[in-house]
Amino acid sequence: MFRRLATLGLLFLAPVWAQLPAPYRAYEQARQAEDAGGLERLLAEPGYVQVLAARALSRMAALSPSRRLELAERAARFENAAGDWLWVGRLREVLGDAPGAAEAYGKALPEPEAEAALVRLARAGVRRAYAALYAGRAYEALLDALPAEGEAAWRARALAGLHRYAEALPHFRAWARDSREGRLALGRLLLELKRYAEAEAAFRDAGGAAGAFGRGRALEALGRSEAAVRAYLEARTPEALWRATALLERAGRAAEALPLYRELATGDSQYADDATLRLWVLARRRGDAALEAWAYARLDGGLGLLAGRPYPRPPSGGAPPVAAAGAERAEALFAAGREAWAWGEARWWARRYRQEGRSEQLAAVVAELERWGWWGRALRLLHGLPLRDGGGDLLRLAYPRAYPGIVEAEARAFGLEPELLWAVMRVESRFDPEAVSPTGAKGLMQFVAATWSDVARRLGEEGADPFDPEAAVRFGAYYLRHLLDVCDRELVCALAGYNGGPGYTRRALAAEDGDVWDFLRFQPRDEPREYVERVLWAYQAYKALYRAAP
Repeated sequence: MFRRLATLGLLFLAPVWAQLPAPYRAYEQARQAEDAGGLERLLAEPGYVQVLAARALSRMAALSPSRRLELAERAARFENAAGDWLWVGRLREVLGDAPGAAEAYGKALPEPEAEAALVRLARAGVRRAYAALYAGRAYEALLDALPAEGEAAWRARALAGLHRYAEALPHFRAWARDSREGRLALGRLLLELKRYAEAEAAFRDAGGAAGAFGRGRALEALGRSEAAVRAYLEARTPEALWRATALLERAGRAAEALPLYRELATGDSQYADDATLRLWVLARRRGDAALEAWAYARLDGGLGLLAGRPYPRPPSGGAPPVAAAGAERAEALFAAGREAWAWGEARWWARRYRQEGRSEQLAAVVAELERWGWWGRALRLLHGLPLRDGGGDLLRLAYPRAYPGIVEAEARAFGLEPELLWAVMRVESRFDPEAVSPTGAKGLMQFVAATWSDVARRLGEEGADPFDPEAAVRFGAYYLRHLLDVCDRELVCALAGYNGGPGYTRRALAAEDGDVWDFLRFQPRDEPREYVERVLWAYQAYKALYRAAP
């Protein structure tokens, strides 16, 4: 009876299937008919269809549990979706692999079923479930799963994750009695509680580079700068050297900071470019032409642009497009209304082309997504590539003129360059209109709720949706214009204000008597400085790529 109904269903769906590429027609037919043999054959078919086939087979009770698990893991590793990892967790439990099940359920968080399964496993003594709950930020569930006595380390971590620091303190002290890791954790908690003398003692007990760095933090907070510098130099980590140089400069000992900046500049930490810029600034102030030239030659990225280094000329583009199986099949799926499959096909082929070093074919897939207006998804396929070495076409795809009509119109309305809006949008959301940050910032231009409400009131658009691209770009253009006006058209100030808030930026600039170079060096937070660098680089990339374009 079922097969007869399935056959009738196939007849009704035939016109829709006819639009699909042949492997996907075969998949639909095999799935509807529960044809395990047909699905097995599709596992060897290049493309996303093999992921769909693996998922469908993993749900077939006729297969052995081990075979179903193998196929479920294959789908989950590609999709990394909560539903797939939940299924992997269930199958691992069936096969008696409780620790492996906990690992899979952890990847499915915050799904309620995954959380409940982890609590159940934790209560059954599967300790890996503790780590999975903690990594997934399910702190309340972790506390619920812990035994009434013991497990001080996990209880301390969970309470701290919930910002219940005072309640967590005795558990951190118990953890500190058992391990060096606990003593370091106790020191960090005491710093959070502003109990700096106790924190210094905890870090001293912990020892090592991490303990020395923690001591430096505590001593700096206590106003004991000289002792803090000694502790930082003992730690010798990049962050420790960065903090030591700031203290030395503040104490009028810039000459002692210079070799430390140079050590940072020749390293590969996040502070390398910042230290190089600071060397250049100090060399100019000291009249040290040799050091100035050395630092200038090493400057790169957005901070190099601040120092006057020209943006490198983009590679020539305009190569004839190449045929790419992934682009063609994704286009056919998109035209047939199967957008989820089209996205899967694009990802599958992009992964293969990256592995094989076939940048022209990868560019063809990315260009197809951008043609559909999927700029955020397209950029994800280029993540991690050395774009400056990938040719002009790949570089243009990495810096697309997303939402062109909206961006150009709002840029004109608020007296901005569209390239600046694209640069901010690229850094803020990577063109994902549904992006939500860990701090709750939303949409293409990443507004937190309070700022969005304030701009909405000023524009008279209280009902606007931050996930609507048109509203997001308009609000972002208005806010950038406002910040530029407040900052007397100083771009560094405006960009730092967009990231860190205008109040924070004005206070930090005022603390340095309006000196932008000292503001970049001594502002309390690292994030605005890094943000300014990234936006400036993207801004110049857009101008270099498109200013001469028709």
